[in-house]
Amino acid sequence: LLLLLARSKTRYGIMTTSCCPDNSWGSPLHVSHGTKSLDGARGELCQIGPSKDLEMYVSRPQVGGASQKALCVLTDVYGLQSRLFAICDKLAADLQLTVVALDTFRGETKDMHLDDFKEWLGSHPFERDISESAKDDKSAVYPVKEDIESCFEFLLDTYNINSSDVGVAGFCWGVWAMTKACEMKLFRCAVGFHPSIKIESMVFGGDQEAITKKAADNAPILLCVAGNDLDNLKPSQGGALANIIAKSKSKDTGHNDKAAPRCVEFPEMMHGWVSRGDTSIEKVKEDAEAALNLSVDFLRRWM
Repeated sequence: LLLLLARSKTRYGIMTTSCCPDNSWGSPLHVSHGTKSLDGARGELCQIGPSKDLEMYVSRPQVGGASQKALCVLTDVYGLQSRLFAICDKLAADLQLTVVALDTFRGETKDMHLDDFKEWLGSHPFERDISESAKDDKSAVYPVKEDIESCFEFLLDTYNINSSDVGVAGFCWGVWAMTKACEMKLFRCAVGFHPSIKIESMVFGGDQEAITKKAADNAPILLCVAGNDLDNLKPSQGGALANIIAKSKSKDTGHNDKAAPRCVEFPEMMHGWVSRGDTSIEKVKEDAEAALNLSVDFLRRWM
């Protein structure tokens, strides 16, 4: 299937970038036809943050009411889009909690930065550089940690949900941001899909293994890995990051295999399949649903 899809780049918008591996899914199919749409979505969009410039999608269960817990979703480089809204709605309903997805890129996407992609990602560090040179132009930098803190304030003020009761889910770029956040003990548990943790070294000159080790020791982590993701994420290849997560110091799982911190491989899938893949292809739909169901089982244990 990977080979078949790789031959269909034009039809399915598959891209090659320095962030995603070769032959990854490109922009979500609906983006080619217009802007994000709330048609069919159960949640709503709102603006938060000190400048009210951080857009966020909020979804809560329609039946049974939400618990006093929440899940923060960190997107891929395509930000908020209708497929992601549907994923948030599923997670809110299945887990009976509040799900919030943050548009840390302020409406911009990877497709707007083909010529300066790394520089664009560099303008979204995890923390603000407090050096004198950075203080001169704070408007050019959007630190992810500050957006997460704004999200925590919103959850507390609006739903009385404490930050200690918030988990996190990440997609592609969002798995790097998720890992950095768990390194700093911001979330109680984490799930990630088609990870791009390599952004730590590629853009910021950091150490992927070091941040993964700290993150995995602070919070239980589940990663769903595509066939063309890096080998360091794959248990079948003895991947360093996969081994770190599997051997982490996270809480005892109580002999529950579904709760075990781990990397799960989807060898027939291409990077991006959960949030951007063409679900009219039966196998893509099947494996996207399987990955989300794995995450629900994992989060139920740790939330």
